[in-house]
Amino acid sequence: MTASRATRVVVVLGGVLTVCAAACTPAPAAPAAAPTGEPSPAAVLSPLAVFPLAEVAPVLGADNRMHLAYELAMANQSSQDVLLRSVTTLDATRADAVVTTLDGDALARMFRPSGDSAGATLRPGEYGTLFLDATTAPDAPLPGLLRHRFALGLQPAQAPEDIGPRDTDPPPPPPQNIEFTGVPVPVTAQPAVTLSPPLRGPRWVAGSGCCDTITAHRGATLAIDGTVHVPERFAIDFVQLDDTDRLYSGPPTDNASFRYFGTAVLSVADGTVVTVVDGMPEQTPGRLPAGITITTAGGNHVVVDIGGGRYAFYAHLQPGSPRVRAGDRVRAGDVIGLLGNTGNTDAPHLHFHVMDGPSPLQSNGLPFVFTAFTGQGVVTDEATLADTTKPDAAIAPIDRGLLSGPHRAQLPLNLQIVDFG
Repeated sequence: MTASRATRVVVVLGGVLTVCAAACTPAPAAPAAAPTGEPSPAAVLSPLAVFPLAEVAPVLGADNRMHLAYELAMANQSSQDVLLRSVTTLDATRADAVVTTLDGDALARMFRPSGDSAGATLRPGEYGTLFLDATTAPDAPLPGLLRHRFALGLQPAQAPEDIGPRDTDPPPPPPQNIEFTGVPVPVTAQPAVTLSPPLRGPRWVAGSGCCDTITAHRGATLAIDGTVHVPERFAIDFVQLDDTDRLYSGPPTDNASFRYFGTAVLSVADGTVVTVVDGMPEQTPGRLPAGITITTAGGNHVVVDIGGGRYAFYAHLQPGSPRVRAGDRVRAGDVIGLLGNTGNTDAPHLHFHVMDGPSPLQSNGLPFVFTAFTGQGVVTDEATLADTTKPDAAIAPIDRGLLSGPHRAQLPLNLQIVDFG
């Protein structure tokens, strides 16, 4: 996919684990007991220290489900290997009702260790991130607080040279099973901001979108100056298919082969321009450029303060195309610039996201929905779409029935094709 891929950064978080036991769940008022200085009888000494990276910000997706997309960072503080067997998200405001459970292959797909451990395993001292996407019905009450039930397997660590079957070695002992409940994460009551589309026309693909897989955006948990941010949690890379469902026609190294190159990028809301960066050259499609830094990753870009502590980010614009300057007031639908291929990009596209600060990377991503769009199916094979090695692009495989039809006040989901009218 034509994603603006962020460099993967490995972070080690230090801290003391506080295990949240049954006392974390609101209970009827009762006479206060004298403090004993002892932990709750339900408390468990856990090998994992678990840290939420941000509060949960719900958003209504194009599948008509409310998505609670968030991340849990984990550090193995023990001297043994830890296998994540399952993680269950609980509604702590409703007697720990189960919201969703991740286990097996689904858990392994959503877990990213910092090292080369396989599956959902952390070796001693290793760090990892679990990317969660709990969903609820759109009319269901939203949790005010989430907790988590962890089921772990704990076994003696194996040195790398000892890993693998050997006829002469005894089998390793079965893992010790551990379960504990804790790690509260607040859920904000602030709704996702409703925006006008940043583009016009049909067949726009929501590349590297939210929420149920680790895309280049969701996986960009970046430590900058020691603080971890998730700026691209809800980001979308928009590319457009032509009327034959191809991404380009002509030499794949020529930006002009992508017919949507130069499309007008529109302001999604009224606001005040806070940043305009221009002057970076177009990149050659088909490969990511060398020498990209955190200051050049967005290429030519514009940041607009749209109010309520939210900032809209439009990246990879054509050089010389921004129509605005810092301090300008813009209205929804105004032309911001032209879609280009500048910065950390391997093909023309518009990178768009909303964030809680003016810095595209030193901020956290916030959810947004578009006023209206029409679903035109879902691309079923991202690799085919992303292949820019052929003289002419392959026809994108599409399931026309998925997420099709009219949508209002919803977020396009990963690889959904939309018509903005």
